[in-house]
Parts: sequence; structure tokens; C-alpha cells
Amino acid sequence: MAEVTHSNKWAYRLLFLALVVFVVFARLIPMQTTPASWAMPDLLICLCFAWVLRRPDYMPIIMIAAVMITTDFLFMRPPGLMAALIVLGAEFLRARIHIVRELPFSLEWGMVAGVITSIMVANRLILIVVMSPQPPLGLSLFQLFATLAAYPLVVAFSRYALGIRKISPGEVDALGHRI
Repeated sequence: MAEVTHSNKWAYRLLFLALVVFVVFARLIPMQTTPASWAMPDLLICLCFAWVLRRPDYMPIIMIAAVMITTDFLFMRPPGLMAALIVLGAEFLRARIHIVRELPFSLEWGMVAGVITSIMVANRLILIVVMSPQPPLGLSLFQLFATLAAYPLVVAFSRYALGIRKISPGEVDALGHRI
């Protein structure tokens, strides 16, 4: 059985950070000069949740929080709001990793869809309560559906291109501890 070494965890953490930098750069680069009538899926949420459900040891909560608060600043969102919601969603999924381990992908996707929908609704409701400007509802719904549709693609990319697979029930880390 292949064991995950401590340095291997750091390599995957750096790989995650490199993917985050690539996604952020791709989102910030100006592709057109007119406002878009459609929204890109939030690939960072998909990537974060896919990795948390497959290898929670690769995704410490501090790294998730730091990445998401940085993207809040870069994407000019209210600082900390989306980061806090994503951290709560990631920890909700992390607490259910033993349940998700045995579920087929369709049920995992449904659970992640519920968490992402809850995050988007909570974000919108909080922005309404504090009377902060927000995108039109149609654009937000389009982004939600695009994000939900992108999740299986991100999981497939993570599994087949990067080798991030679900933990087996009896798998142990390099120190012999059950994961």
C-alpha cells in the first residue's frame, strides 16, 4: 500500500496553492472590455471541497482560510464573508468524511451541491441584511449552476490528472495512524 509521507503532503499543499494562483490569475486577467452577461463557475470552491472530501490531511483549515480571505480581497468581495462561509462548508464536509467515503459519487455531489447552495444563499442574505451592493439574482443563479456543473469536472481532474483519490477505510499515514 502506498503511504503518504510528510513531504508528500507538503507537495500536494503547494500544488493546491499553485492551482489557486492559476485560477485567480485566470479570473483577474481581462478577457473582454465589456461586462459579461454570464458568470464563471467558482472553481476555488469546487477544488477546495473536492480535496477536503478526498484528502482532508492535505487541506488544513488555516490554508483554506488564508486562501479564501486572500481571494476575497483580490476579487473585491466583502472581506471575510465568503471566506468564513467556505471555511464553515469545508469543515461541515470534513466532519462527514467517514460517511462520504462509502457513498457513490452522485450522493457526494448532491451533498456538496447542498453545501455550495447554502453558502451562496447565506452570502446573498447577509449582503441583503447589510445593504451591500450585489450582482443581479440571475447572474448569481447562473454562477451557482455553473459551479455545481463544474464540480464533477474538478473531481475528475483531481483524481485522474493529479492523483487525489478518496482515502481507503484502513489507510494509515506515514506514522501508522489511521486517517
